[in-house]
Amino acid sequence: MQSDTIKQPWWHPLELDLNDCWHHRLGSLNIYLQRQAQQWLMAHEYTTELPKDSQFHSPVKMIPSHLSCQRFLFKQSPAACQLIPRLMDRPVVVKTLQPVILPPNEQGTFYISSPVSVQLKLLPDLLLHTIPVQRLSDTWFGPSTQVGELCYADKTHARHARTELPQRPHRAITPVTIYNSSSQLLTIDKISIPVPYLALYAMPDGNLWTDPVTLRHEGIQALAHFDTGKLNAIDAAQAELLSAPLVKPERHNLFRAFTDMFHD
Repeated sequence: MQSDTIKQPWWHPLELDLNDCWHHRLGSLNIYLQRQAQQWLMAHEYTTELPKDSQFHSPVKMIPSHLSCQRFLFKQSPAACQLIPRLMDRPVVVKTLQPVILPPNEQGTFYISSPVSVQLKLLPDLLLHTIPVQRLSDTWFGPSTQVGELCYADKTHARHARTELPQRPHRAITPVTIYNSSSQLLTIDKISIPVPYLALYAMPDGNLWTDPVTLRHEGIQALAHFDTGKLNAIDAAQAELLSAPLVKPERHNLFRAFTDMFHD
Protein backbone atom coordinates (compact mmCIF):
# COMPACT_ATOMS: atom_id res chain seq x y z
CA MET A 1 0.00 0.00 0.00
CA GLN A 2 1.24 3.47 -0.78
CA SER A 3 1.65 5.76 2.21
CA ASP A 4 0.98 9.13 0.60
CA THR A 5 -2.16 10.68 -0.75
CA ILE A 6 -2.52 9.86 -4.45
CA LYS A 7 -2.85 12.79 -6.84
CA GLN A 8 -3.58 10.82 -10.01
CA PRO A 9 -7.11 10.97 -11.51
CA TRP A 10 -9.61 9.25 -9.25
CA TRP A 11 -10.83 6.83 -11.93
CA HIS A 12 -7.48 5.05 -12.26
CA PRO A 13 -7.38 1.45 -10.93
CA LEU A 14 -6.03 0.87 -7.43
CA GLU A 15 -4.66 -2.34 -5.93
CA LEU A 16 -5.09 -3.05 -2.23
CA ASP A 17 -3.17 -5.45 -0.03
CA LEU A 18 -5.07 -7.51 2.53
CA ASN A 19 -6.66 -5.30 5.21
CA ASP A 20 -5.83 -2.09 3.35
CA CYS A 21 -8.44 0.63 3.81
CA TRP A 22 -8.83 3.69 1.57
CA HIS A 23 -10.75 6.92 1.78
CA HIS A 24 -11.85 8.60 -1.46
CA ARG A 25 -13.32 12.11 -1.50
CA LEU A 26 -15.13 13.39 -4.58
CA GLY A 27 -16.72 16.75 -3.85
CA SER A 28 -19.08 16.19 -0.94
CA LEU A 29 -19.03 12.39 -1.33
CA ASN A 30 -16.77 10.26 0.87
CA ILE A 31 -16.23 6.60 -0.06
CA TYR A 32 -14.43 4.10 2.15
CA LEU A 33 -13.16 0.75 0.85
CA GLN A 34 -11.45 -2.06 2.73
CA ARG A 35 -10.16 -5.34 1.38
CA GLN A 36 -10.07 -8.37 3.66
CA ALA A 37 -9.18 -11.98 2.88
CA GLN A 38 -12.70 -13.07 1.94
CA GLN A 39 -14.65 -9.86 1.66
CA TRP A 40 -14.68 -6.23 0.58
CA LEU A 41 -16.27 -3.60 2.80
CA MET A 42 -17.75 -0.41 1.36
CA ALA A 43 -19.32 2.60 3.06
CA HIS A 44 -20.09 6.13 1.99
CA GLU A 45 -21.46 9.41 3.31
CA TYR A 46 -22.02 12.99 2.16
CA THR A 47 -20.58 15.95 4.00
CA THR A 48 -22.15 19.39 4.20
CA GLU A 49 -18.75 21.03 4.66
CA LEU A 50 -17.16 22.60 1.60
CA PRO A 51 -14.01 20.54 1.03
CA LYS A 52 -10.70 22.34 0.57
CA ASP A 53 -9.61 19.67 -1.90
CA SER A 54 -12.42 18.48 -4.17
CA GLN A 55 -10.61 15.21 -4.89
CA PHE A 56 -8.21 12.99 -3.00
CA HIS A 57 -7.76 9.36 -2.10
CA SER A 58 -5.48 8.13 0.63
CA PRO A 59 -5.02 5.22 3.05
CA VAL A 60 -6.74 5.25 6.44
CA LYS A 61 -6.65 2.85 9.37
CA MET A 62 -10.30 1.84 9.26
CA ILE A 63 -13.77 2.73 8.03
CA PRO A 64 -15.34 5.24 10.45
CA SER A 65 -17.36 3.38 13.08
CA HIS A 66 -20.50 5.50 12.63
CA LEU A 67 -20.97 4.28 9.04
CA SER A 68 -22.88 1.18 7.99
CA CYS A 69 -20.88 -1.05 5.65
CA GLN A 70 -21.94 -3.14 2.72
CA ARG A 71 -20.15 -6.50 2.66
CA PHE A 72 -19.26 -8.36 -0.54
CA LEU A 73 -18.13 -11.94 0.12
CA PHE A 74 -15.60 -14.01 -1.86
CA LYS A 75 -13.71 -17.27 -1.54
CA GLN A 76 -10.66 -15.12 -2.10
CA SER A 77 -11.08 -11.38 -2.47
CA PRO A 78 -9.79 -9.76 -5.68
CA ALA A 79 -7.04 -7.21 -5.14
CA ALA A 80 -7.83 -4.41 -7.59
CA CYS A 81 -10.69 -1.92 -7.58
CA GLN A 82 -11.68 1.05 -9.69
CA LEU A 83 -14.02 4.01 -9.27
CA ILE A 84 -15.47 4.84 -12.68
CA PRO A 85 -17.27 8.11 -13.53
CA ARG A 86 -20.57 7.87 -15.39
CA LEU A 87 -23.04 10.51 -16.51
CA MET A 88 -26.47 10.56 -14.90
CA ASP A 89 -29.22 8.39 -16.36
CA ARG A 90 -31.69 11.27 -16.76
CA PRO A 91 -31.35 14.84 -18.07
CA VAL A 92 -30.01 17.30 -15.52
CA VAL A 93 -31.95 20.56 -15.18
CA VAL A 94 -29.58 23.29 -14.08
CA LYS A 95 -30.80 26.60 -12.72
CA THR A 96 -28.57 29.52 -13.64
CA LEU A 97 -27.49 31.72 -10.74
CA GLN A 98 -28.44 34.70 -12.90
CA PRO A 99 -30.83 34.70 -15.89
CA VAL A 100 -29.16 34.71 -19.30
CA ILE A 101 -30.86 36.57 -22.17
CA LEU A 102 -30.31 35.94 -25.87
CA PRO A 103 -31.83 38.45 -28.34
CA PRO A 104 -33.42 37.15 -31.58
CA ASN A 105 -30.97 35.66 -34.08
CA GLU A 106 -28.13 35.62 -31.56
CA GLN A 107 -26.14 32.73 -30.16
CA GLY A 108 -24.05 32.01 -27.10
CA THR A 109 -21.83 29.19 -25.84
CA PHE A 110 -21.85 28.25 -22.18
CA TYR A 111 -19.80 25.74 -20.20
CA ILE A 112 -22.19 23.97 -17.88
CA SER A 113 -21.11 21.28 -15.43
CA SER A 114 -23.21 18.52 -13.93
CA PRO A 115 -22.34 15.97 -11.25
CA VAL A 116 -21.49 12.42 -12.23
CA SER A 117 -22.17 9.05 -10.66
CA VAL A 118 -19.45 6.70 -9.44
CA GLN A 119 -19.42 3.02 -10.29
CA LEU A 120 -17.48 0.87 -7.85
CA LYS A 121 -15.91 -2.09 -9.64
CA LEU A 122 -13.65 -4.90 -8.58
CA LEU A 123 -11.40 -5.76 -11.48
CA PRO A 124 -11.56 -7.20 -13.98
CA ASP A 125 -15.29 -6.50 -14.30
CA LEU A 126 -17.50 -6.90 -11.23
CA LEU A 127 -19.83 -3.96 -10.62
CA LEU A 128 -20.67 -3.64 -6.93
CA HIS A 129 -22.45 -0.32 -6.54
CA THR A 130 -23.27 3.03 -8.18
CA ILE A 131 -23.32 6.24 -6.13
CA PRO A 132 -23.99 9.82 -7.30
CA VAL A 133 -21.26 12.22 -6.18
CA GLN A 134 -23.94 14.69 -5.14
CA ARG A 135 -27.44 14.29 -3.78
CA LEU A 136 -29.74 15.56 -6.51
CA SER A 137 -33.45 16.09 -6.10
CA ASP A 138 -35.96 14.97 -8.69
CA THR A 139 -37.69 17.65 -10.71
CA TRP A 140 -40.40 17.65 -13.35
CA PHE A 141 -39.32 19.68 -16.35
CA GLY A 142 -42.13 20.86 -18.59
CA PRO A 143 -44.99 23.35 -18.96
CA SER A 144 -47.51 21.16 -17.08
CA THR A 145 -47.80 18.00 -15.03
CA GLN A 146 -48.94 16.17 -18.17
CA VAL A 147 -46.21 17.42 -20.52
CA GLY A 148 -42.54 17.06 -19.71
CA GLU A 149 -40.20 14.51 -18.15
CA LEU A 150 -38.61 13.56 -14.86
CA CYS A 151 -35.09 14.97 -14.48
CA TYR A 152 -32.49 15.73 -11.84
CA ALA A 153 -32.11 19.28 -10.49
CA ASP A 154 -28.86 21.20 -9.99
CA LYS A 155 -27.44 24.76 -10.12
CA THR A 156 -24.85 26.25 -12.44
CA HIS A 157 -22.86 29.41 -13.09
CA ALA A 158 -23.32 28.94 -16.87
CA ARG A 159 -19.79 30.23 -17.45
CA HIS A 160 -19.21 31.92 -20.78
CA ALA A 161 -15.40 31.55 -20.95
CA ARG A 162 -13.46 28.32 -20.81
CA THR A 163 -10.68 30.03 -18.86
CA GLU A 164 -13.14 30.63 -15.98
CA LEU A 165 -13.74 26.93 -15.37
CA PRO A 166 -12.64 25.72 -11.92
CA GLN A 167 -10.92 22.38 -11.31
CA ARG A 168 -13.79 20.08 -10.27
CA PRO A 169 -13.00 16.51 -11.36
CA HIS A 170 -16.25 15.17 -9.87
CA ARG A 171 -18.38 17.13 -12.38
CA ALA A 172 -18.59 16.81 -16.16
CA ILE A 173 -18.34 19.94 -18.30
CA THR A 174 -20.70 20.25 -21.27
CA PRO A 175 -20.15 23.00 -23.86
CA VAL A 176 -23.68 24.18 -24.78
CA THR A 177 -24.20 26.43 -27.80
CA ILE A 178 -27.67 28.01 -27.92
CA TYR A 179 -29.13 29.61 -31.04
CA ASN A 180 -32.17 31.81 -30.62
CA SER A 181 -33.83 31.49 -34.02
CA SER A 182 -37.13 32.91 -32.78
CA SER A 183 -38.38 36.48 -33.03
CA GLN A 184 -38.47 36.95 -29.24
CA LEU A 185 -35.96 37.44 -26.46
CA LEU A 186 -34.90 34.11 -25.03
CA THR A 187 -34.49 34.35 -21.26
CA ILE A 188 -32.88 31.29 -19.77
CA ASP A 189 -33.13 30.65 -16.06
CA LYS A 190 -33.27 26.86 -16.33
CA ILE A 191 -31.80 24.62 -18.97
CA SER A 192 -32.02 20.87 -19.33
CA ILE A 193 -28.79 19.13 -20.31
CA PRO A 194 -29.46 15.81 -22.11
CA VAL A 195 -26.55 13.95 -20.50
CA PRO A 196 -27.84 10.42 -21.36
CA TYR A 197 -27.16 11.30 -25.02
CA LEU A 198 -23.53 12.33 -24.40
CA ALA A 199 -20.20 10.53 -24.26
CA LEU A 200 -17.88 11.16 -21.31
CA TYR A 201 -14.17 11.92 -21.63
CA ALA A 202 -11.20 12.39 -19.29
CA MET A 203 -8.81 15.23 -20.02
CA PRO A 204 -5.10 15.44 -19.11
CA ASP A 205 -5.78 18.22 -16.56
CA GLY A 206 -8.01 15.84 -14.56
CA ASN A 207 -11.33 17.36 -15.59
CA LEU A 208 -14.22 15.45 -17.14
CA TRP A 209 -15.85 16.65 -20.36
CA THR A 210 -18.80 15.51 -22.46
CA ASP A 211 -19.67 15.85 -26.11
CA PRO A 212 -20.73 19.42 -26.93
CA VAL A 213 -24.42 20.15 -27.40
CA THR A 214 -26.11 22.54 -29.82
CA LEU A 215 -29.63 23.75 -29.01
CA ARG A 216 -31.63 25.73 -31.55
CA HIS A 217 -34.76 27.41 -30.23
CA GLU A 218 -37.38 28.34 -32.81
CA GLY A 219 -40.23 29.35 -30.52
CA ILE A 220 -42.32 26.26 -31.22
CA GLN A 221 -43.98 24.79 -28.12
CA ALA A 222 -40.87 25.45 -26.00
CA LEU A 223 -39.04 22.61 -27.77
CA ALA A 224 -35.53 22.93 -29.16
CA HIS A 225 -33.72 21.02 -31.86
CA PHE A 226 -30.58 19.55 -30.37
CA ASP A 227 -27.51 17.96 -31.86
CA THR A 228 -24.53 16.39 -30.19
CA GLY A 229 -21.16 17.29 -31.65
CA LYS A 230 -17.60 16.11 -31.23
CA LEU A 231 -14.73 17.53 -29.21
CA ASN A 232 -12.54 19.94 -31.12
CA ALA A 233 -9.39 18.53 -32.68
CA ILE A 234 -7.06 19.66 -29.89
CA ASP A 235 -9.25 18.25 -27.12
CA ALA A 236 -10.00 15.05 -29.03
CA ALA A 237 -6.29 14.33 -29.46
CA GLN A 238 -5.81 14.41 -25.67
CA ALA A 239 -9.11 12.97 -24.49
CA GLU A 240 -9.66 9.48 -23.11
CA LEU A 241 -13.13 8.09 -23.82
CA LEU A 242 -14.59 6.81 -20.54
CA SER A 243 -18.11 5.91 -21.63
CA ALA A 244 -20.32 6.01 -24.69
CA PRO A 245 -23.78 7.66 -24.59
CA LEU A 246 -26.47 5.75 -22.72
CA VAL A 247 -29.04 6.72 -25.36
CA LYS A 248 -28.52 7.29 -29.07
CA PRO A 249 -30.36 10.44 -30.22
CA GLU A 250 -32.52 10.34 -33.31
CA ARG A 251 -31.71 12.60 -36.20
CA HIS A 252 -33.37 16.04 -35.88
CA ASN A 253 -34.35 15.19 -32.34
CA LEU A 254 -36.57 17.60 -30.40
CA PHE A 255 -35.78 18.17 -26.75
CA ARG A 256 -37.44 20.21 -24.04
CA ALA A 257 -34.47 22.35 -23.07
CA PHE A 258 -36.08 25.57 -21.76
CA THR A 259 -39.08 26.56 -19.70
CA ASP A 260 -40.64 29.89 -18.72
CA MET A 261 -38.31 31.83 -20.93
CA PHE A 262 -40.22 34.31 -23.02
CA HIS A 263 -40.47 38.05 -22.60
CA ASP A 264 -42.20 40.35 -25.06
